[in-house]
Amino acid sequence: MKKMTALESQIHLRSLLEKCRKDLDALFYYSEEEDLKRRGADAKSWSMVEILFHINLVNGAYLKNMPQIDKLEAAASDRNLKRSYLGRQIESSMALKPDGGMKIKMKTPSISDPRKAQKRGHAMVEQVVFREILTDLDTIRAYVDILDQKALEKTRVATLYPILKVNGADALFILLEHELRHLAQAARILNP
Repeated sequence: MKKMTALESQIHLRSLLEKCRKDLDALFYYSEEEDLKRRGADAKSWSMVEILFHINLVNGAYLKNMPQIDKLEAAASDRNLKRSYLGRQIESSMALKPDGGMKIKMKTPSISDPRKAQKRGHAMVEQVVFREILTDLDTIRAYVDILDQKALEKTRVATLYPILKVNGADALFILLEHELRHLAQAARILNP
């Protein structure tokens, strides 16, 4: 991966954010309630709404550990944005192949498994799931918007495995690549 300045990273992350919004809009614009309950070809596959709920669970796990924006130290926009090895590896594992398929299939951690979350008492209501994704994207945008001014990369954020931490900037890359990965998965269910 090419090193980027904070400003270049911010521009890249904004493009990922816009793609997330467009993909999300395209997914829901024509979807009916029965589409949201549709599953992939595999009997064990998640429905579209379960995929979106999974995105919410992952976003929630990372965002609750993000630092408060007003507590971050100031930084120059032309600095090289320091990324951690672990953060780059997680981001890379989330990225899609050029054909839109998943590069690496992974086992979902229990904390972000939508079916296990429901068994733990979390409700999965379509409108709430969609609203939470939009709210999370707004929160992610707030962090992206300050990346050129604040040293987010000097903070530590727990991953889905709390013992493993990445820096705050890494978390933004991971969250957006993860969201794009699963929006593509949902789109494949809607348009097999």
